[in-house]
Amino acid sequence: MKKLLLPLVIASLFTHFNASAKQLTLGHAMSLDNAAHKGMVIFADKVKEKSNGDLTIKIFPNAQLGSERDQAEQVVTGAIDMAKINGSLAESFEPTFKTISIPFLFNDPEHMRKFMKSDIAQDMLNSSKGKGFIGLTFYDSGSRSFYAKKPIKTPDDLAGMKIRVPESPTMMQMISLLGAKATPLPFTEVYTGLQQGVIDAAENNVSSLVEMRHSEVAKFYSMDQHTMSPDLIIISENSWNGLTDDQRKILKEAAAESLDEEIKLWDQIENANVEKAKKMGVTFVEVDKAKFKQKVQPMLDEALKDPKLSDYIKRIQAIE
Repeated sequence: MKKLLLPLVIASLFTHFNASAKQLTLGHAMSLDNAAHKGMVIFADKVKEKSNGDLTIKIFPNAQLGSERDQAEQVVTGAIDMAKINGSLAESFEPTFKTISIPFLFNDPEHMRKFMKSDIAQDMLNSSKGKGFIGLTFYDSGSRSFYAKKPIKTPDDLAGMKIRVPESPTMMQMISLLGAKATPLPFTEVYTGLQQGVIDAAENNVSSLVEMRHSEVAKFYSMDQHTMSPDLIIISENSWNGLTDDQRKILKEAAAESLDEEIKLWDQIENANVEKAKKMGVTFVEVDKAKFKQKVQPMLDEALKDPKLSDYIKRIQAIE
C-alpha cells in the first residue's frame, strides 16, 4: 500500500507544480543574430532560474507574431504578453517616449547607457500605465544613421529622397526638416523597398544593415548618428496584473540584469557587423554632424516647451 501511495503523492505534487507554472510570450522582429535577441534569451533564462521554473518566457523572433507595430498593438490588447519594440514606435502609444526619439538628445553611447540605468528611465517605462502596457527595460540599439545607394554627406543630399522611418511622428518630422520625404514602412519590408525603389534610403544601426541583408541593396552608410533611441521590452498590463508581486519582482530584476549583458553583446556584435559590412562592399561615409543637428534643432526647442517632455529632457541633459 505504501509503495502505491508514494507515486501518487509525487504525481499529485508534479500536477500541482505544472498547474501553478506560468509561461509568457515575448515577440520581436529581429534576427537570431541580433544582440537584442541574445539579450532576451538571457532575460528568459534568468526569469526561469529566479522563479525555479514557475515562470518561463517563450520567445518568438523574426516577426513571427507580426510587425513591430502589430506586436505592440497585441501587447496593448493583451493578445500577447510582451514584445521588444523600437523606442520611436512607443510614442504612438504613450507620448512620453517621444523624448528618446529627439535627434541628437544623447551626447554619446555612454550618455545613453547612463540614462537606461537611471531613475529617469524607470519613470519613463512606467509612464504608460493605464494605456495597456508598461515598460520592463530599455535595450541598447546603438545609433541610427542613413544608408542608401549613394553617399549622404549633408542634409542637401537628402533633398526629395524617400526615407523609410518607423511609424513615429517624431521621426517623420525629423526627415521633413532635413528636406526629405518620410515613408513609414514595416521593418521587415525595408529590403524589398530599397530593392524595388519604393524607398531611396533607410536609417538604422549597422547591425540592422547587415543582419537584415540591407547591405546587399544599400552600399553607403553615412554616419550622422542622428538618434540613439533605445529599444524597449513592454509587457501587457493584463499580463502584468495577472502576476504575483514576487513574479513581477523577478521580471524586473531579470530585465535589468539582462540589459547589462545586452550592452556587452551589442558592442561585440555591432563591431563585428561593421567589419562584415566593409567586406560586403559597404562604404562608411563621414559627415558633418553639425549641419544635420542645426536642421533639426527646432525639434528640441519645441519639445522643451511641452510640459510632458521638458522635465525628461532636462533630467537627461543633466546626466553626468
